[in-house]
Amino acid sequence: MAVDLTLGFIGTGGITSFLVRGLCSAPEFTGRVILSVHKNRGKAEELKELFPERITICESNQEVADSSDVVFIAVLPQQHEAVAGAVKFKPEHRVVHITGGVKLEDSRSLYAPAARAVRAIPLPFAAMRMGPVLFYGDDPVCRELLAMLGSIVEVRAESELEVLGPVTGMMVPYYALIAEYVKWGTAKGLSFKTALDYAGYMNEALSSFMRTHCTEDVETFLIDNSTPGGVNELGLKLLREGDAYSSWSKTLDALYVRYNSMGKNGVAGDTR
Repeated sequence: MAVDLTLGFIGTGGITSFLVRGLCSAPEFTGRVILSVHKNRGKAEELKELFPERITICESNQEVADSSDVVFIAVLPQQHEAVAGAVKFKPEHRVVHITGGVKLEDSRSLYAPAARAVRAIPLPFAAMRMGPVLFYGDDPVCRELLAMLGSIVEVRAESELEVLGPVTGMMVPYYALIAEYVKWGTAKGLSFKTALDYAGYMNEALSSFMRTHCTEDVETFLIDNSTPGGVNELGLKLLREGDAYSSWSKTLDALYVRYNSMGKNGVAGDTR
Protein backbone atom coordinates (compact mmCIF):
# COMPACT_ATOMS: atom_id res chain seq x y z
CA MET A 1 0.00 0.00 0.00
CA ALA A 2 1.36 3.42 -0.94
CA VAL A 3 1.96 5.93 1.85
CA ASP A 4 1.52 9.49 0.60
CA LEU A 5 2.44 11.65 3.58
CA THR A 6 4.77 14.57 4.20
CA LEU A 7 7.53 13.63 6.60
CA GLY A 8 9.40 16.32 8.50
CA PHE A 9 12.81 15.71 10.05
CA ILE A 10 14.05 17.93 12.84
CA GLY A 11 17.74 17.16 13.02
CA THR A 12 19.61 16.22 9.85
CA GLY A 13 22.48 14.16 11.17
CA GLY A 14 23.64 10.69 10.28
CA ILE A 15 20.53 8.74 11.30
CA THR A 16 18.21 11.12 9.44
CA SER A 17 20.37 10.70 6.35
CA PHE A 18 19.99 6.92 6.57
CA LEU A 19 16.22 7.14 7.10
CA VAL A 20 15.63 9.54 4.23
CA ARG A 21 17.73 7.50 1.81
CA GLY A 22 15.79 4.38 2.72
CA LEU A 23 12.36 5.96 2.58
CA CYS A 24 12.94 7.83 -0.67
CA SER A 25 14.10 4.62 -2.33
CA ALA A 26 11.10 2.64 -1.05
CA PRO A 27 8.46 2.13 -3.76
CA GLU A 28 5.74 2.15 -1.06
CA PHE A 29 6.56 5.70 -0.01
CA THR A 30 5.13 8.23 -2.44
CA GLY A 31 5.16 11.31 -0.22
CA ARG A 32 7.58 14.18 0.38
CA VAL A 33 10.33 14.89 2.88
CA ILE A 34 11.06 18.22 4.60
CA LEU A 35 14.41 18.69 6.30
CA SER A 36 15.45 21.25 8.86
CA VAL A 37 19.02 22.44 8.47
CA HIS A 38 19.68 22.27 12.24
CA LYS A 39 23.46 22.69 12.03
CA ASN A 40 23.84 20.13 9.23
CA ARG A 41 23.19 22.04 6.03
CA GLY A 42 25.71 19.93 4.15
CA LYS A 43 23.86 16.66 4.82
CA ALA A 44 20.53 18.25 3.96
CA GLU A 45 21.83 19.59 0.65
CA GLU A 46 23.41 16.23 -0.16
CA LEU A 47 20.04 14.51 0.31
CA LYS A 48 18.35 17.21 -1.76
CA GLU A 49 20.76 16.49 -4.62
CA LEU A 50 19.96 12.77 -4.43
CA PHE A 51 16.17 13.24 -4.39
CA PRO A 52 15.52 16.74 -5.79
CA GLU A 53 11.82 16.16 -6.50
CA ARG A 54 11.08 14.70 -3.08
CA ILE A 55 12.95 16.92 -0.63
CA THR A 56 12.47 20.46 0.63
CA ILE A 57 14.92 22.18 2.97
CA CYS A 58 13.68 24.60 5.63
CA GLU A 59 15.59 26.98 7.85
CA SER A 60 13.10 26.71 10.71
CA ASN A 61 12.16 23.67 12.81
CA GLN A 62 8.70 25.15 13.24
CA GLU A 63 8.27 25.44 9.50
CA VAL A 64 9.15 21.76 9.19
CA ALA A 65 6.49 20.81 11.72
CA ASP A 66 3.86 23.12 10.22
CA SER A 67 4.30 21.51 6.80
CA SER A 68 4.42 17.85 7.90
CA ASP A 69 2.05 15.02 8.73
CA VAL A 70 4.70 13.00 10.58
CA VAL A 71 7.49 14.73 12.51
CA PHE A 72 10.72 12.84 13.23
CA ILE A 73 12.73 14.16 16.18
CA ALA A 74 16.34 13.12 15.64
CA VAL A 75 18.60 15.46 17.55
CA LEU A 76 21.40 14.83 20.03
CA PRO A 77 20.04 13.87 23.47
CA GLN A 78 21.46 16.89 25.26
CA GLN A 79 19.66 19.13 22.73
CA HIS A 80 16.37 17.26 22.77
CA GLU A 81 14.39 19.13 25.41
CA ALA A 82 15.32 22.58 24.12
CA VAL A 83 14.71 21.73 20.46
CA ALA A 84 11.49 19.72 20.84
CA GLY A 85 10.15 22.07 23.50
CA ALA A 86 10.42 25.04 21.14
CA VAL A 87 8.24 23.41 18.46
CA LYS A 88 4.48 23.91 18.52
CA PHE A 89 2.88 20.61 17.55
CA LYS A 90 -0.65 20.10 16.29
CA PRO A 91 -3.18 17.52 17.54
CA GLU A 92 -3.14 15.76 14.16
CA HIS A 93 0.64 15.33 14.15
CA ARG A 94 2.26 11.95 14.39
CA VAL A 95 5.66 12.08 16.11
CA VAL A 96 8.49 9.56 15.69
CA HIS A 97 10.88 9.93 18.62
CA ILE A 98 14.38 8.91 17.47
CA THR A 99 16.56 10.72 20.04
CA GLY A 100 18.65 8.06 21.77
CA GLY A 101 18.81 7.80 25.54
CA VAL A 102 15.69 9.94 26.07
CA LYS A 103 12.45 8.28 27.12
CA LEU A 104 9.36 8.78 24.99
CA GLU A 105 7.29 8.87 28.18
CA ASP A 106 9.38 11.81 29.41
CA SER A 107 8.89 13.61 26.09
CA ARG A 108 5.13 13.35 25.59
CA SER A 109 4.55 16.70 27.25
CA LEU A 110 6.97 18.28 24.75
CA TYR A 111 4.96 16.82 21.86
CA ALA A 112 1.53 17.82 23.20
CA PRO A 113 -1.07 18.30 21.87
CA ALA A 114 0.05 15.64 19.35
CA ALA A 115 -1.67 12.53 20.67
CA ARG A 116 0.18 9.93 18.58
CA ALA A 117 3.87 9.42 19.30
CA VAL A 118 6.10 6.37 18.94
CA ARG A 119 9.76 5.67 19.64
CA ALA A 120 12.10 3.91 17.24
CA ILE A 121 15.74 2.91 17.01
CA PRO A 122 16.72 2.47 13.37
CA LEU A 123 20.26 1.57 12.33
CA PRO A 124 22.50 2.79 9.49
CA PHE A 125 21.35 -0.18 7.38
CA ALA A 126 17.99 1.58 7.06
CA ALA A 127 19.52 3.39 4.08
CA MET A 128 19.55 0.01 2.32
CA ARG A 129 16.16 -0.98 3.79
CA MET A 130 17.57 -3.88 5.79
CA GLY A 131 18.28 -4.87 9.37
CA PRO A 132 16.17 -4.43 12.52
CA VAL A 133 14.12 -1.38 13.45
CA LEU A 134 13.20 -1.28 17.13
CA PHE A 135 9.65 0.02 17.57
CA TYR A 136 7.66 1.04 20.63
CA GLY A 137 4.21 2.57 20.43
CA ASP A 138 0.74 2.17 19.06
CA ASP A 139 0.39 3.88 15.72
CA PRO A 140 -0.07 1.71 12.61
CA VAL A 141 0.87 4.51 10.20
CA CYS A 142 4.25 5.10 11.83
CA ARG A 143 4.80 1.37 12.05
CA GLU A 144 4.10 0.99 8.33
CA LEU A 145 6.55 3.77 7.51
CA LEU A 146 9.32 2.28 9.62
CA ALA A 147 8.67 -1.21 8.23
CA MET A 148 9.80 0.13 4.85
CA LEU A 149 13.28 0.47 6.35
CA GLY A 150 13.85 -3.08 7.59
CA SER A 151 12.41 -5.72 9.91
CA ILE A 152 10.32 -4.34 12.76
CA VAL A 153 11.23 -5.64 16.22
CA GLU A 154 8.33 -4.45 18.35
CA VAL A 155 8.70 -4.21 22.12
CA ARG A 156 5.91 -4.23 24.67
CA ALA A 157 7.43 -1.67 27.02
CA GLU A 158 9.89 1.19 26.67
CA SER A 159 12.14 -0.52 29.23
CA GLU A 160 12.67 -3.35 26.72
CA LEU A 161 13.77 -0.86 24.09
CA GLU A 162 16.22 0.60 26.59
CA VAL A 163 17.80 -2.85 26.99
CA LEU A 164 18.09 -3.48 23.26
CA GLY A 165 19.28 0.02 22.36
CA PRO A 166 22.72 -0.47 23.95
CA VAL A 167 23.20 -3.63 21.87
CA THR A 168 23.70 -1.29 18.91
CA GLY A 169 26.97 -0.34 20.58
CA MET A 170 28.27 -3.80 19.71
CA MET A 171 28.14 -3.24 15.95
CA VAL A 172 31.68 -1.92 15.57
CA PRO A 173 33.11 -4.48 18.05
CA TYR A 174 31.50 -7.11 15.82
CA TYR A 175 33.22 -5.60 12.80
CA ALA A 176 36.47 -5.82 14.77
CA LEU A 177 35.85 -9.52 15.39
CA ILE A 178 35.32 -10.15 11.68
CA ALA A 179 38.48 -8.14 11.03
CA GLU A 180 40.39 -10.62 13.21
CA TYR A 181 39.19 -13.49 10.99
CA VAL A 182 40.27 -11.53 7.93
CA LYS A 183 43.69 -10.59 9.31
CA TRP A 184 44.30 -14.19 10.34
CA GLY A 185 43.26 -15.44 6.88
CA THR A 186 45.40 -12.94 4.99
CA ALA A 187 48.38 -13.87 7.20
CA LYS A 188 47.84 -17.45 5.99
CA GLY A 189 47.97 -16.31 2.37
CA LEU A 190 44.34 -15.55 1.50
CA SER A 191 43.42 -12.43 -0.44
CA PHE A 192 41.59 -9.76 1.57
CA LYS A 193 38.43 -10.17 -0.53
CA THR A 194 38.36 -13.95 -0.17
CA ALA A 195 38.84 -13.78 3.59
CA LEU A 196 36.23 -11.04 4.04
CA ASP A 197 33.66 -12.65 1.73
CA TYR A 198 33.86 -15.97 3.52
CA ALA A 199 33.73 -14.50 7.02
CA GLY A 200 30.90 -12.16 6.04
CA TYR A 201 28.74 -14.72 4.27
CA MET A 202 29.28 -17.29 7.01
CA ASN A 203 28.22 -14.90 9.77
CA GLU A 204 25.20 -13.68 7.81
CA ALA A 205 24.05 -17.30 7.54
CA LEU A 206 24.84 -18.04 11.18
CA SER A 207 22.68 -15.15 12.36
CA SER A 208 19.79 -16.10 10.11
CA PHE A 209 19.96 -19.77 11.08
CA MET A 210 20.09 -19.04 14.81
CA ARG A 211 17.19 -16.58 14.61
CA THR A 212 14.95 -19.18 12.97
CA HIS A 213 16.14 -22.39 14.68
CA CYS A 214 17.29 -21.54 18.21
CA THR A 215 14.89 -22.11 21.11
CA GLU A 216 15.29 -20.74 24.63
CA ASP A 217 17.45 -23.78 25.35
CA VAL A 218 20.52 -22.14 23.85
CA GLU A 219 22.96 -24.70 25.27
CA THR A 220 21.19 -27.53 23.42
CA PHE A 221 21.37 -25.48 20.22
CA LEU A 222 25.13 -25.11 20.68
CA ILE A 223 25.57 -28.84 21.28
CA ASP A 224 23.36 -29.78 18.34
CA ASN A 225 25.47 -27.63 16.04
CA SER A 226 28.83 -28.97 17.26
CA THR A 227 30.32 -32.22 15.99
CA PRO A 228 31.66 -34.24 18.96
CA GLY A 229 35.41 -33.96 18.83
CA GLY A 230 35.19 -31.43 16.01
CA VAL A 231 36.55 -27.93 15.55
CA ASN A 232 33.37 -26.14 16.70
CA GLU A 233 33.33 -28.06 19.96
CA LEU A 234 37.01 -27.25 20.47
CA GLY A 235 36.55 -23.57 19.57
CA LEU A 236 33.75 -23.13 22.11
CA LYS A 237 35.72 -25.01 24.79
CA LEU A 238 38.85 -22.89 24.34
CA LEU A 239 36.97 -19.57 24.35
CA ARG A 240 34.99 -20.52 27.45
CA GLU A 241 38.14 -21.67 29.24
CA GLY A 242 39.66 -18.29 28.42
CA ASP A 243 36.56 -16.51 29.77
CA ALA A 244 36.20 -14.79 26.40
CA TYR A 245 32.44 -14.25 26.60
CA SER A 246 32.13 -12.56 30.00
CA SER A 247 33.83 -9.44 28.64
CA TRP A 248 30.96 -9.03 26.18
CA SER A 249 28.40 -9.07 29.01
CA LYS A 250 30.47 -6.59 31.03
CA THR A 251 30.73 -4.34 28.00
CA LEU A 252 26.96 -4.48 27.49
CA ASP A 253 26.45 -3.48 31.13
CA ALA A 254 28.65 -0.41 30.56
CA LEU A 255 26.87 0.44 27.30
CA TYR A 256 23.48 0.13 29.04
CA VAL A 257 24.51 2.75 31.61
CA ARG A 258 26.01 5.02 28.95
CA TYR A 259 23.12 4.74 26.49
CA ASN A 260 20.42 5.44 29.05
CA SER A 261 22.25 8.38 30.60
CA MET A 262 22.82 10.29 27.37
CA GLY A 263 21.48 13.79 27.62
CA LYS A 264 21.47 13.74 31.43
CA ASN A 265 23.82 15.86 33.50
CA GLY A 266 25.43 17.22 30.36
CA VAL A 267 26.37 13.77 29.02
CA ALA A 268 26.69 13.92 25.25
CA GLY A 269 26.00 10.98 23.01
CA ASP A 270 25.50 9.58 19.55
CA THR A 271 23.02 6.75 19.10
CA ARG A 272 25.45 5.05 16.77
